[in-house]
Amino acid sequence: MVTEKDRPILGYLQNIELNLHNDDNGFDLIFSFGANNYFNETVITKSMVMQDKGILDSTSSTAITWKDGCNPTLKKQKKKKKGKKVTVESECESFFNIFKTLTQPDEKEVETKKPAGDEDDEEDMEEEIQEKLADDLEVAEMIKEDVIPLALEYYLGVIEKEAPEDEEAEMGSGDDDDEEKPKKKKKGKKGP
Repeated sequence: MVTEKDRPILGYLQNIELNLHNDDNGFDLIFSFGANNYFNETVITKSMVMQDKGILDSTSSTAITWKDGCNPTLKKQKKKKKGKKVTVESECESFFNIFKTLTQPDEKEVETKKPAGDEDDEEDMEEEIQEKLADDLEVAEMIKEDVIPLALEYYLGVIEKEAPEDEEAEMGSGDDDDEEKPKKKKKGKKGP
């Protein structure tokens, strides 16, 4: 989830706080960054709105004001258009994609965006938004349930980084339950 372009930016991350909502099942993740050369904000809030537990209704986030050439969510590509080279920006994978605001489209919004009589496009749009909301919820829940409560253990190195999936497959641990829990270093006795 964290790309090589994200790593130097996340190096400025100082704190992540959790704020549970009183009026619904949602929560806010508050990311505090030090002053940096990538964007202007020092606090970015990601709000997860859920009326029912486990079902994300919408998300909202502080807009990030990226400095020129520093946005890791976009990549520039040169393409030929009518014989001329044009630079085009397209979306790419980045941890910072979670800071996009997502909402369920209402019927009026879907009606204005779809061509007349094309119900498949309407279903595709709704399905795409549902997938993005599910992905956002998965990342936010991981931060809420794993990263925040175990922050000190991660910082001190008590919890090892998990091996990439390819290495795990090669190792063939055979125990699927261990994959769900963070791996802790064994404390052995030091001595002669």
